[in-house]
Amino acid sequence: MRDQAEIPTQIRGSWERCIERYHLEPGRDLLPPRLTDREVKREQNELDSLLHVAEPVFQRLRHIGDNSGYCVLVTNTRGVVLRQLIDTQRGQELADNGLSIGTVWTEDLVGTNGLGTCLATREALTVYAEEHFGRELRRFSCSTAPIISPHGEMIGALDISTYAQGERQLQALAQNLVCDSADQIEAAMFRYTFRSAHLLTLVWARECDPAHSSALIATNDRGVIIGITSAALMQLGARERAQMIGLALPDMFGVALEDLLRAPLRLTDNLPLAREVWLTYSDSVTPAAMTPTVRLTVSDKPLQGRSDSPLTTLSGNDPRLARNAEICQRVINRGINILLQGETGTGKEVWARAIHQSSQRKDKPFVTLNCAAIPESLIESELFGYGAGTFTGALKGGKVGKIQASNGGTLFLDEIGDMPLVLQARLLRVLAEGEITPLGEIKPVPIDLHVITATHRDLKQLIAQGGFREDLYYRISGVRVELPALRERADRSELIEKILQELSESPVRLSPDVQQILGSYPWPGNIRQLKNVLQFALCMCDGDSVAPEDLPEEVFAAPAALLASPLVDSSEYPPERMVSLSRPQLSSAEERERSELIQALEANRWVVSRAAKRLGISRSTLHRKINKYDLG
Repeated sequence: MRDQAEIPTQIRGSWERCIERYHLEPGRDLLPPRLTDREVKREQNELDSLLHVAEPVFQRLRHIGDNSGYCVLVTNTRGVVLRQLIDTQRGQELADNGLSIGTVWTEDLVGTNGLGTCLATREALTVYAEEHFGRELRRFSCSTAPIISPHGEMIGALDISTYAQGERQLQALAQNLVCDSADQIEAAMFRYTFRSAHLLTLVWARECDPAHSSALIATNDRGVIIGITSAALMQLGARERAQMIGLALPDMFGVALEDLLRAPLRLTDNLPLAREVWLTYSDSVTPAAMTPTVRLTVSDKPLQGRSDSPLTTLSGNDPRLARNAEICQRVINRGINILLQGETGTGKEVWARAIHQSSQRKDKPFVTLNCAAIPESLIESELFGYGAGTFTGALKGGKVGKIQASNGGTLFLDEIGDMPLVLQARLLRVLAEGEITPLGEIKPVPIDLHVITATHRDLKQLIAQGGFREDLYYRISGVRVELPALRERADRSELIEKILQELSESPVRLSPDVQQILGSYPWPGNIRQLKNVLQFALCMCDGDSVAPEDLPEEVFAAPAALLASPLVDSSEYPPERMVSLSRPQLSSAEERERSELIQALEANRWVVSRAAKRLGISRSTLHRKINKYDLG
């Protein structure tokens, strides 16, 4: 490789990880493994519900590849290539050399490379020629940028690759192109996710067309910010989404939502921004180029009766849940068992009931059994029932089990991962044969039921450990539905408001400070915890407004995101001056740690959650260190 001083810090850090952490040998052929077609399809299904709205961006990239010999790749966070855009002979040559759908490009497998290193660092970068760790990749130049979801999480990476030619500096065009395209993809997903909200746009001049801007802000009807894109954060000099979410427009910009309906606002008149920036209302502006060409469905066939389905109501305005609702709606009357997966408190039983109420079985029984809440010695009799006089203490006339009680309707087995192995075998037989034999009985009883199961545990890991039957897993998971955690939901602010009004007997509002606190809290207990917090707040508040002092202590356990000045002119103040104008003398070890923190924060646009992941520490730990070194 070149002189160490000339090598970018990102590349040096990647090589160190490859040698010290992954124990890879430099200079060897490190070709990416390839998934099967079935595995690739499963990976694609997880991300397509978001990426489909960015199809116009991908088509423009396809045109670029057609005219310049680039190969464009899209991966998820696991490094699996899900999309490949190539049209030219040169692009096909790149694909033939491993840059193709189904290949896996994580650093631990392939060493330093554009996609893998971008996923590891969560930063946009270029890996040029000999900067690649593996010998086979040193013919290429790969420019990559992270793809950010509407709620600020990294969901994948976009890569533009070609053969390495000339000087590394010549790759700046590809780097700019990939970063701009990643911003456009984020904006397309953002516009779709917040299509029911009010959309505001930041533009460089009043005459600029807001339809083509990637700097977007979403607000609710009261003018409270509920979403913001990465491009908007950078234009405003803000460091983290959580610092903006929950703020009202008058507090942030000195203007009400209704004022922006009449005329755009020149932000540089009252904010310390280096360039002219205008804030304009763009709710009615949806350019034809950004209009989705593929609807959020599993097929192009319209879904009948979806508008009044309990599932649709339950999904709110979150695109992942909307897709989940539509998938469930399509399969519930087809005899396909459904597995609900998600963290504790995400509403798995509520979803199961909504599935039942949306099905043709809605007038039949809905029977639930929590496999983790019943002692192992009793779960068999609860599930299968027993005949008269089967054992001492049994009911005189016997007992009908949960399976038989749900005949014709729906059986919901919660926490299926905690079911004993011996009962897993019996349940598998019931599902396969459509009949049960109660304890102490000889004659089987035919049954007709739809089974929905749920768990917060990783069943595949349990299978590997011998704690769950693989054949039962495939029997219950005809359709797998992943319920996102509350912190991952795009409609989190709307959901908080909705639950608040459902719980309150009279109209109550949340103060801006409370909106910011609840918007930035990670909600480890999800919706269940949110309801408890709001019920507590309603009991404690006086009047029609909830103040911070009305909230329980638990929501203050994770420090609120820090922002000394949310709107900073980053060109006027270099990083060192921005983070601290004066600070106490530090030891050499503390200086090193402080420098590492600044580097991680700057590389991740001061998004604390992403910087914390890069450093391998929790968000709360990083917040404490930010306080310690006065980096706020």
